[in-house]
Amino acid sequence: MRRYYFCAVPLLLILSLVGCEEDVAGPTGVDEPFSMYGVFNPRLPMQTVLVGPVEDLLFPETREALDAVVTSTDLGSGKVYVWQDSVVANATGQLDHIYWADFTPGYGSRHRMEVVRSDGAKSVVNIEIPGEVRINYYDSNTRDIMVTAKGMSDFLLVRIDVIYSVRFYDKFKSNTPCSTPLKNYTFSYNNKEIEIENGWELDINLSLPYETMRSYYHDDTGIEFWNPDTDGLALFGIWLDITVGSADWDPPGGDPSDERVLVHPGTLSNVDNGYGLVAGGYNEETVLYPSFRAVADTPFFDYIQRDGGDYCLGTL
Repeated sequence: MRRYYFCAVPLLLILSLVGCEEDVAGPTGVDEPFSMYGVFNPRLPMQTVLVGPVEDLLFPETREALDAVVTSTDLGSGKVYVWQDSVVANATGQLDHIYWADFTPGYGSRHRMEVVRSDGAKSVVNIEIPGEVRINYYDSNTRDIMVTAKGMSDFLLVRIDVIYSVRFYDKFKSNTPCSTPLKNYTFSYNNKEIEIENGWELDINLSLPYETMRSYYHDDTGIEFWNPDTDGLALFGIWLDITVGSADWDPPGGDPSDERVLVHPGTLSNVDNGYGLVAGGYNEETVLYPSFRAVADTPFFDYIQRDGGDYCLGTL
């Protein structure tokens, strides 16, 4: 039987490549030599890509080197990088071949990566690195924060997370905002962005996750909420954490984190004569400072630090 190597983790490969599931069923009679998964990240000094052979395996994996020579070429400068093999055990105990090279791709640059077998068979992928993205936002004194992400080249928002930093508040106990546990809760806004000229727009309604966070906070701390007029959650901070991806990071159905997309060969692939995805991308984080009136339009008690101060530690 054939065994195919396809990553079955969500596409948060920006910072690292982790475990892959094996024995994923694939098409019969294929001759493609390799599958490849990774991200060229312009904010990292070292790039990594997982490379796996598509072959009959009737014996356990070993630490022996792959029959593969891996190179990448910066199509702008013409510089060629020879990648080195490293073998790591993932969470399932499977041995993965993670190839690496010391270089930082430039924003907006283009690259060609080749994995060549000794008989001449090769898998090839072309990678485009998205340019730098500028994030702006405004709230018009309401709970709706409008965020725009714009760039000079085509890009996708592969992952969109909004993180809330909250504490329990009781207005009859003045010390509660600074003495109760600080908790961070992340909510996904994937697929809620709207395409605009040169980028994307996102509407973040600050009130939507409030009741969910109260439930989470109670479960995490055991603190009881009694009266929504006198106690609740104090909002200490909020920030946007996104993954900017190249335009080819676009699976059928629109959800690149859907594992069903990743484990089916060819469903999400930009590799010629092979399988997998090697894309360009990076993480971008922006702190949001909604106005006093915007927070007042929500159930939160407002403790956001807007002027370099800390409500619990004093002015910095």
